[in-house]
Amino acid sequence: MKMKWNDTIKTFTVMLGLVAILTACGGGVKETSSAESASGTEVASSETSSSNAAVTETAATGSTAGEETGSDAKESSSTDDGKIGKDSTLEELKQQYADKLGYIRIPLNDHPVRRVSEAGSKNINVANYSDAVVDMNAEMPIHSDSQRLIDDAFPYFTTVQAPDESYVTWEEATNLERAMVKTLFIAREGLLITEDVMKNKDYSSTAFQDSMDFFRVTAKFESMAPVAQHPRDITLSTLYDKARTSWGKLAALDPEQDEAAFAEMYKTTRTDANNAMGLLNVLLSTNEEERMQEIYGKQ
Repeated sequence: MKMKWNDTIKTFTVMLGLVAILTACGGGVKETSSAESASGTEVASSETSSSNAAVTETAATGSTAGEETGSDAKESSSTDDGKIGKDSTLEELKQQYADKLGYIRIPLNDHPVRRVSEAGSKNINVANYSDAVVDMNAEMPIHSDSQRLIDDAFPYFTTVQAPDESYVTWEEATNLERAMVKTLFIAREGLLITEDVMKNKDYSSTAFQDSMDFFRVTAKFESMAPVAQHPRDITLSTLYDKARTSWGKLAALDPEQDEAAFAEMYKTTRTDANNAMGLLNVLLSTNEEERMQEIYGKQ
């Protein structure tokens, strides 16, 4: 069976039966490679945010950098008059788009990328307030946002992985958690397709090429994840950024030229994806604090 998620990711072969998940995701168990330390899953401080979930523009200098950290300064193509996103104030967004949980949720058809000004500050935070990873310039999802995808992916990252746990509903999940459900589900399929292709050495298959295209698009700076609106989003952002960086590196390699290098990068990519997916399962559970301490240790 094949699913068409979007024009960029043309077709992905659904391989749910190939393996329960990429090995160690189930129940939030962390997988580590020999080159990685356990620090990869430490809870980040409140000052840390996803490098692409939001950017801060300083009006005085016109510079753009990772929100609050000041790192990862990059320039990007923009919309009309050199600006990315629609100008808004935080109060306006809260009044118009905040749900009963206090999360700002902007529909994809209503300019989800916003330039949020701060009272008494020259800084403008550019952030994605939808529940999907979007191209910050086009303000469109990098993948399908279909109900079918949600219906497949949300149960998979919750009850399928740890059926004895209790989980929040889709309506209760944060924007970032929802986006990760969609994006990581597609990425997981791409990694399983890649694993199968490596065994068969058929690198010309459409499914493999489409998977690499998805990894390239996701790894781009312009592919903006939703901004963190809950403390637990911060760690998820960190692990997602690490995973998508690995996806980009994997897609940049030619397996026909150097199978060994590609296979080694695949191992790293698989580990980074498992860590993000495992954490996602934990964060979507109703007793996430208890499970975080049990699995990852006291923070």
